Amino acid sequence: MKKLLTLFLVLIGGFALASCETVNTYEIAMITDAGDIDDKSFNQGTWEGIVEFAEDNDLTHKYYKPTEVSDDAYVAAIDLAVTAGAKVIVTPGFLFEPAIYTAQTKYPDVIFVLIDGVPHPGDYATFEVADNTRSILFREEESGFLAGYAAVMEGFRTLGFMGGIAVPAVVRFGQGFIYGAGIAAQELEVEIDVTNYEYLGTFAPSDD
Repeated sequence: MKKLLTLFLVLIGGFALASCETVNTYEIAMITDAGDIDDKSFNQGTWEGIVEFAEDNDLTHKYYKPTEVSDDAYVAAIDLAVTAGAKVIVTPGFLFEPAIYTAQTKYPDVIFVLIDGVPHPGDYATFEVADNTRSILFREEESGFLAGYAAVMEGFRTLGFMGGIAVPAVVRFGQGFIYGAGIAAQELEVEIDVTNYEYLGTFAPSDD
């Protein structure tokens, strides 16, 4: 009986050592924003891009979903990704700006890709892009311009704009929308009404 018990413990120890030696590591990590991986928006588009790139280059990859939408939860998810071996961490959305501001200093050997944002400590006044961070920004005013221009050209004369939160990207899109509509109205020599222009103060969907 003692011999069987000893053999059992030896086998368990062997399995434990084997499992420690085969722990998976993931070179590219994504931290999801509010929503899920199939949200047909920032999360899904970002993840699909990562998967395609990783598979083409034979790189391991994984996404991490924070426990909640907060700076602390985002940093905690980044900690998990780094612990799992991430060399590149991709974060989609401006909500990650404070978290990346902290993480880029905490993990100087990790490359951070921040989509649609620039790292800051939460004040929108002090921006700092470290050497290991890449901020990917867009010219939202250009797509907004096309939307406004096309709306008037399609025959619409009463227009409105509802932005989520008045962050720089949303503001730029709205300004481009109004400008594009105005240019189209000048070209067609028509009057347009754009009196309904507001920010909702949230990106969450609601009946209100």
